Amino acid sequence: MRLSVKKITEISSAYTVRLAADELNCQLAAAAVETTTSFVDSVLVNYRLSRITRRLVLDGEINSVLGLQCGLCLKDYRWPLQESFSLTLNLVDEEETLSTEELELDEEQINRLLVADGEVDLLPVLQEQVLVRLPLHPVCSDDCAGLCPYCGGDLNHTQCHCEPKPFNNRFGALKNINLNSSD
Repeated sequence: MRLSVKKITEISSAYTVRLAADELNCQLAAAAVETTTSFVDSVLVNYRLSRITRRLVLDGEINSVLGLQCGLCLKDYRWPLQESFSLTLNLVDEEETLSTEELELDEEQINRLLVADGEVDLLPVLQEQVLVRLPLHPVCSDDCAGLCPYCGGDLNHTQCHCEPKPFNNRFGALKNINLNSSD
């Protein structure tokens, strides 16, 4: 999704983009992190875009449905993804590059958007905004009891009668040490 920088003005304009679920699921699969998250439906991104000198102001809302697996009971469930975002991006030309000797990046260098042939590509930025809003530890409900650590039974549906095993505290003797003595 390429836009001409000259057409982006101080007066914000509204845009809508539909990101394909298959493409986002492929990006999740290619990531180094294992995840049980998947996009069930395409992602609708409504956003407003304006420009102030060499900065783009991007405000938007993300809407979709995710397929998740509860981290406590392992149940599959659907979760509506409805998040808003706001970004300020610094426009840089192809000639402007970071010095290889700089060890620390500041906010201005991190939020850079490359201008190529007078245009910017917002698709990677929008995809990133969707992916960073995925839940890290999904839980199907606030009162999910999870699985029994001994028998593996779902504590949301069954009453478990497992006896807790005694805790082997190898460091229990350390509680008797008196740290205040001058001996």
